[in-house]
Amino acid sequence: MPLLPPTKDLLSFLQKNPTIRARIAAPPNATLLYAGNFIKPIWIELEQLKLTNPNVASKQLLPDVLAKIQTPGRAHPTLLAWIKALDSLQPWKENGFIAWRALSGIYASNAIGTVSFCIGSRITRNDKVFAATELPVLLRNPNVDILTKDILGYYQRCVQNGQSAVNFGFIGG
Repeated sequence: MPLLPPTKDLLSFLQKNPTIRARIAAPPNATLLYAGNFIKPIWIELEQLKLTNPNVASKQLLPDVLAKIQTPGRAHPTLLAWIKALDSLQPWKENGFIAWRALSGIYASNAIGTVSFCIGSRITRNDKVFAATELPVLLRNPNVDILTKDILGYYQRCVQNGQSAVNFGFIGG
């Protein structure tokens, strides 16, 4: 099924706005990526940890960054509001998933230094943006440090071997 017009609109907007794409980034050593579940969805656990753990609070999740990027003249005031609106489109796999992959790929390509991770279970290339996009983009990113590359090697082996219960996290200092 082809992309729906709202999804095409976001992708076109991103393509035509390199200054917006450049802003889809965390400061050096502050990128925090996540996927899957531990007890509950990782993103929920991280939001809670950010309230009590200063080391986690110093990191930025993609939604944190997207919430700060205004989209003047568009139906949605921020990139986060825009992508959340696409999440309701069906089929999600051909719309929301594609849009999240685009934004996550940009975020991963803009990462600098140590990248932090919280990766839980149910991680497959077909279902998770981390395995489908962020992992390969980060492996090609020359701006991430050697520790990040070592951790990425572990994740890559898990995905290649079909291990969907990774359950490993790293929060860089």
